[in-house]
Order: sequence, then structure tokens, then C-alpha cells
Amino acid sequence: MLGWVCTYTPEEIFATLGLESCRLYGDDRGEYSKADLEYLPVNFCPLGRACLNEGMGKGNPSLTGVVLTASCHALVHLANAFRYAGERRGKEFFVHLLDLPRTFDGNDAAVRAFSSSLRALAGRLSSFYGVAWDEGAFSEALQAHQSVRRLLRELYQLRMGQPENFRAAGLLEIVRAAGRAKKDEFHPVLDGIVNTLKGNENGESRGGGSQAAALLAGLRRRGSPRGPRLLVAGSPLPFAYLDLIEELGGNIAGDDLCQGYRYCLPDVEEGPDPFISLARGYLERVPCPRMLAGRERFSHLLSLARESGARGIVYHALKFCDASLYEYPLFREYFAGAGIPVLYLETEYRDAGLEQARTRIQAYLELLGEQAGD
Repeated sequence: MLGWVCTYTPEEIFATLGLESCRLYGDDRGEYSKADLEYLPVNFCPLGRACLNEGMGKGNPSLTGVVLTASCHALVHLANAFRYAGERRGKEFFVHLLDLPRTFDGNDAAVRAFSSSLRALAGRLSSFYGVAWDEGAFSEALQAHQSVRRLLRELYQLRMGQPENFRAAGLLEIVRAAGRAKKDEFHPVLDGIVNTLKGNENGESRGGGSQAAALLAGLRRRGSPRGPRLLVAGSPLPFAYLDLIEELGGNIAGDDLCQGYRYCLPDVEEGPDPFISLARGYLERVPCPRMLAGRERFSHLLSLARESGARGIVYHALKFCDASLYEYPLFREYFAGAGIPVLYLETEYRDAGLEQARTRIQAYLELLGEQAGD
């Protein structure tokens, strides 16, 4: 089982090579040991620490390797931590750090550079695991991933129309499930969920069984509060904070999170070179805060806010996340100019601090209500 973290990691490569993969979300609760305390300083990205715990804790011995991207300093150091922790396990442990361009702007040089990185990754995986690249398997993997992403985007569209009926954390849980699952097995689960929500006859019976029922139960929100519509952007937000925003009356109509909507965006068009196709598909989507394309992302978010009727944006930064902390002043200035107030939240990727945040979120929602004359 291969673990991966960044949404710029093409899962299609793993599936083509016949390797099982699982996205690490830093779900380090329960029986996982605190591996991070041995390898990482306390002032380190809390998501990275949590991913190390999830991947190398004693409760998860099935992981045989990780693929990380050189997205930020935290992930570079996390790769080293995985490497040392893997050596201490006494077994061969695969660690690969994937080079990723910081700019794209539609230029072919970035596509060629990223495709070269992807080709090198496939070569190392083939050598380490003794597997071979198969063009037919690539086409099947591409179609399976695309079909799941299309359904996820459809789910997001349904939520945008009636955010008061959807629990934002429930939707992110479905996206997480997609990142952990084999796509051909998860497709009927997702298809059943989407068709049930669309009111199609026998939607729930079309597939998924108990998993679809459980995900649907987590997706449905109780009550229909009439608070303002919001977007959520920045670093991955603890689910308890999303639930708190909704408890206080906010209706989350969309997000720009790497563990959320951005995961659903790669639209890969198959061409003669599979690595060029993957590189172009992953680079062409809306960039993340790590890429040097803030204005493009801000413009996309503004369009999303207007399309969804969002009156405000909650911007979340993980503690010690340089990319978010550098971006936020520009983010706030841009949206102030567009007349959209932004609420800044910072967490350690934990549920702690909820009561302090409660007062700030309440005040923010009241401000949005006053501006709208509610």
C-alpha cells in the first residue's frame, strides 16, 4: 500500500502499475502512535505531523511506501522523516519526492518538466515493486478516475444549489473516501449517493450498500437555517470547525480546499504520451496557494462566490503554514476590493479552540447579516 498526500500526485500512475494507494489525511487518532515526536520539531506543519503518525504509527503496518511532492518545505522534511522512520522499521520502505513546477501559465516547458518527474516516478515504482507499465491499464485507470471525479463535481453542484441541506464535513468525508478507495469499487457507491440526492428512483439500490448509506447519513444536515452562504478556502479545516460554522447559521456553498473540491478538478485528456497527458491535466486546473498564480485563483474564487451567492469567505491557515500565511494578506485585500469580507481562522489541525472561534464566527455572521440588511 502506497501513501500520498498532495493533490498534485497522479493516482492514475499507481493504478496503472497495479499498486494499491491511499491518500493520507492525517487521521492520526485512535491507536496510532505518536511517531512525529521522534522525527519532527514541535513548530512543524501539523498536517505533516499528523500524516506521519497516520502512515508510520504502530496501528498502520500495511504501508510499504509514500509518494510526496516538493510542494513546500514541510513536505520535503516529511519525506526525510518517512525515510528515516521506514529504515527503523527494518524493512525496505519506498519514499519518492516528486518535483513540481511552481508556475504554469499554459507553457509547455512546465508540462514537459512535470511529465519528466512523473516518468521518473513510474520508473522507480516499477523497479522497486517489480511491476510494469501497461498502456491498456492506463486507459482503464484514467477512465475510472475521471468518472469518479465527474460524480464528485456533480455532488458539489448539488450542494451549491441547496447548501442548507448539506453538511460540509459530510461532503469532505466523501471526497476523503474517494482518495482512499479503488476507483472502480467506489464508483457505484458514489453513483448511488448522487442518484439518491437527485431523487432518482432506486438511487440507493444502484450501488454502495452500507458504505453509501453511511456516507449519505453523514452528508445530510439537520434543519434548514437561513444564514448567509459562505465559501471556505485555504488549508484543510478540521471538520469540527465546519460543523460549528453551520451550527451558528452559516451555509457553506463551496470550498477551495486540496482535500475538497480541488481534488475533483483534474480533467485529463488521453494523448499519445500518458505522462504529458497527466502533467497537463494536473497543471491546468485552478492552482493551489503554493503555486505562483494567486490572481488566477482569486479570480476563480470570486466567480465561485458570485455563482453560489456566497456573501463571505472563511480563510483557514494551518499553524506554521508559510504558503497560507504569505498568501492571506493578498487574499484579504483582493476580496475586500470585491466587497466580500473574509474571516481568518488558524488551527493546529485539531478540534481545539472551538469555543474561542465560536465568538468570532458569530460576530462574522452577524456582520454579514447587517450588510445584507437581514
